[in-house]
Amino acid sequence: MLIERTLFPVEDEPARPANPRAGRDEMNLAEFPLALLADRAPKGQKTLHYASPHGTLTITGSDAYGLPTAADTDVLVGLIQLTRLRNNFTEPKVNFTRYELLKVLGWPDESKYYKRVDESLNRWVGVSLHYNNTWWDNKTKRYLSAKLHIIESVIIDDERAGRPRRAGLPFSSFTWNTTFIQSCQADNLKRLDLDRYFAFRSAISKRVYRFLDKRFYLRSDWEFDLKEFAFEHVGLSRNYASNAGKIKEKLQPALDELEGIDFLEPLPRDERYRKNGREWIIRLCRHGATAPPAPPEVPAGERSASAVALVARGVTEATAVDLARHFPTDAIAAKVEVFDWLTERKDTRIRINAAGYLVDSIRKDYASPKGFESRAERDRRLETERAAERSAVKSRHQKLDDDARLLGELEAIEEYWCTLSPREQDRLDAAALAEADPESWESCRHNPALARMYRRSLRHDLIRKRLKLR
Repeated sequence: MLIERTLFPVEDEPARPANPRAGRDEMNLAEFPLALLADRAPKGQKTLHYASPHGTLTITGSDAYGLPTAADTDVLVGLIQLTRLRNNFTEPKVNFTRYELLKVLGWPDESKYYKRVDESLNRWVGVSLHYNNTWWDNKTKRYLSAKLHIIESVIIDDERAGRPRRAGLPFSSFTWNTTFIQSCQADNLKRLDLDRYFAFRSAISKRVYRFLDKRFYLRSDWEFDLKEFAFEHVGLSRNYASNAGKIKEKLQPALDELEGIDFLEPLPRDERYRKNGREWIIRLCRHGATAPPAPPEVPAGERSASAVALVARGVTEATAVDLARHFPTDAIAAKVEVFDWLTERKDTRIRINAAGYLVDSIRKDYASPKGFESRAERDRRLETERAAERSAVKSRHQKLDDDARLLGELEAIEEYWCTLSPREQDRLDAAALAEADPESWESCRHNPALARMYRRSLRHDLIRKRLKLR
């Protein structure tokens, strides 16, 4: 397949950053989710709405291509990275190849992924963003209203057999909206660790990471209304609006993943979530910014910690003191943990007499309900999963590093080739062919496509040798 496999230098291109994997993210794009978390939109859905104390954001998809999805978000992050590498946000038009974009994304060099990139680019061109007093203008330091297509235009020019190549130029280009590129030029950007971002397993993890990575710049410890965080900044389905337990369940794998890479500080559940009237608050801290508070000491002569825990859950003080006197502390703590788990799920076993159920569970030593996982068991499981995740992330990062090295090698080869005159290029091709295995060349010389591929491989091998000599 001969589809944009080589990278082409652009005249007057700025020097590339020392670390090409240290990406950038535009602040307005990090604040709200511009895409669905799923791989496809529900049938008939073409609009997304988000709100903040400042105003609203409405996102509409085109009839032909619909709303952007989780993979489209990755493509947008990749396009921002290509812009940084190509012209460091100095121009809205960016020359690129889809092969180059696939390498940034870590996607395979296969036909279906080229098609997936095309689909994503079509979708972004058709998506309209309506910021109502929610577009931050870094020059004036205030919120404005803005209506824009994030990508104004895309030109794809495939390299196909028999078509002449425009030496020294990429085949494709995309052009950013003027408002967006001006925001980048006004330094409304933050750093984004691309290796870490693309290594995340879930779209929710990626979304939470981008949002909190922006917010942690201001301070390292945040509290959000749970629904506001989940719906307005992460993009969870509003079908869970009446079920806080379901929201927490949907967020938990992402929080576990972010804790596993030492981005979020692990917090006990009672510190992660707290009730504020009828609503829930979620607390999120940058790793290392805070330490879990030590359990309070109980002064002599007062109720034991076990009794305090039981009274807080509706048990009478006399009964709580009696239970604390006759049952081990760890046994009571285990039953309290089960009770809290049942309470969160609004289990029918505690609907009529919750405190009575808790007392009986201690006295009669009820077995743990099906599906229950103690905190200790959960910690052991999470540690095992985190160890596996760290190993997987390390492997993915190694692959990304290998791809980056290959990408740099291809760029160097093409840069060397483009410095040669046509006569020098012919001589190099002739020298490369002279070193070829005669049988291999004879087997493919009568097939134009195979012959071109074989000669290009020979050319690249010879240039590699010359570059090493240099």
